[in-house]
Amino acid sequence: MITRRPLPPPPPPEELRSWPDDAARLADRSMALAELSRRGLGIARLLLLWLLAAVAVLGWACVGLAIQSLGEGGFDPVSGIVALVLAAVLFVPAAVALGFWLHRGRVIRLRLEEWADLDPAPVSEAQSLSHRRSVLWLLPSVALCLAGAIVVGLALAEASSRASKVSGTTYLTGLGATVLLTGVLGLAQSLSQRRWSAPFQNPVPARRGGGAHR
Repeated sequence: MITRRPLPPPPPPEELRSWPDDAARLADRSMALAELSRRGLGIARLLLLWLLAAVAVLGWACVGLAIQSLGEGGFDPVSGIVALVLAAVLFVPAAVALGFWLHRGRVIRLRLEEWADLDPAPVSEAQSLSHRRSVLWLLPSVALCLAGAIVVGLALAEASSRASKVSGTTYLTGLGATVLLTGVLGLAQSLSQRRWSAPFQNPVPARRGGGAHR
């Protein structure tokens, strides 16, 4: 049975903190920030986003097939209904999984902020990991945004053509919108992580709630 390793927990409440000294507290903080940075921009997390996009694209293909079966090239209600059912089977799990994906990203971000607020000291590991991994997310996400925008533009141009078919236009629009949304989500994750790591480039004045321990 495959189990997913849990995320580092948030720092304990102030009244329950029992680090023996500042060095121990900073060591735990450094480890948690580095691990959360790695998990937030993990390759597996990026591949999961792309996998969900691929499932959604298949769903749009089923929608286009249903439209074609029900209104173009002859009326075939059986094939149309089957295609619609397949589209629902693809769209619903993908949407639910995307919701969990977004929720996990929010949890990681909140825990990064909680650990960062523990002390104003810079953390080179977290900063370095965020920078390297954000580039791996940034470049393909920008490419997906451009590709999605181009496909949406082609779909709109095709829609204005008298020879266009609704099924083809629907598929192209769904394909382009899905690719564009995937790129936007990846880009937002990358830029958010880079923005978070920026204050750790140099020591900064005491952050909110930093430094208190027992």
